[in-house]
Amino acid sequence: MPEFESVKKTKKNKKQTLAQSLFPCKNDSPGEIARKIIFLIAILILIGATVWVVCFYFFRPQIIQREEDDLSFMRGESNGDVISIPIKVTNSNGETEQKQVTVLKEYEEFIKENEDTVGYVEIYPWIKSPVVQTTDNDYYLKHNFYKQVTENGTIFADYEIPITAETTPPNTIIYGHNLLTKNMFMPLLKYRTDGIDFLKEHYLINFDTIYEKNQYLIFAVMLVNTSSSKGEVFPFQNYVSFDSKEEFDYYVSECLDRSYYYTGIDLEYGDELLTLSTCDFSTFMEDIRLVVVARKVRDDESPILDPETFIDNSGFDENGNTKRKLFEDFYRIYNNNKTWAGRNWDTSWIKDFKG
Repeated sequence: MPEFESVKKTKKNKKQTLAQSLFPCKNDSPGEIARKIIFLIAILILIGATVWVVCFYFFRPQIIQREEDDLSFMRGESNGDVISIPIKVTNSNGETEQKQVTVLKEYEEFIKENEDTVGYVEIYPWIKSPVVQTTDNDYYLKHNFYKQVTENGTIFADYEIPITAETTPPNTIIYGHNLLTKNMFMPLLKYRTDGIDFLKEHYLINFDTIYEKNQYLIFAVMLVNTSSSKGEVFPFQNYVSFDSKEEFDYYVSECLDRSYYYTGIDLEYGDELLTLSTCDFSTFMEDIRLVVVARKVRDDESPILDPETFIDNSGFDENGNTKRKLFEDFYRIYNNNKTWAGRNWDTSWIKDFKG
């Protein structure tokens, strides 16, 4: 019996010693009390951070997934039927007004849910989403399709040139977040991570406005720096329209200079372009974008390409220089300060190119 009591006392003493080492006691000095309080606060912060990380990476993606899945039921049958409905449009003075317009019936429910709906982008089966547009590029960074506040945002078109029944931007730029759920525009990263084989299967982008159906052929996939602190900046987001052939040629040639791949399609001033952009964290740097650029299929043109003619431009030349144009911080950190090898695509791809 005495041995049993001794064991009980030993366990009790250990618990008391542990408690006294963690929690402030009556006989502690002020310094010891402060130390214990700081330690306890640190433990609470660690627990709170652990809970946040678990929620963010395990539960939040499921919530986002449900939020995005809710949009799938709204799209009607893709049979080309049209209807006439009242819709909010922006006039030449920048004022909004209600106007009766003819739209594709398959997007009727999207428009009823959110009058900012201007189209639908699809790279089947990876991306299938309505596209909204408003009077700035900030609102839908932090609002979903239902206009609820969320860091997930939604997929939206650049505000500068409104998409209407009469006008489409010469270069429609569409932005979307890169989410852990593989929603929004995260699948765009597959053009980089899965290599040219992914492009061979997904070189065609469907981007319908709510007024007409359109298809686009990808001609460039690039990694772009948007911060001057990291070196050369290519401000692709500024090229929503082109005032001249020279400006158009500059934009598409810079895209080709930076492209991971070449599909070899021809380009000429007057072609309508589509640019898709999302964040890319592969370099562990902020302000880097993965950008996919495509040209609209012309009326007299087949949307079918021969993938076996595509060229992989993602590597290095015999001197260790990159085949595609990047930026100074990339060269310094990842390529021993070796830079771009120089232009190596066929300049005849751009009609009457003089660059």
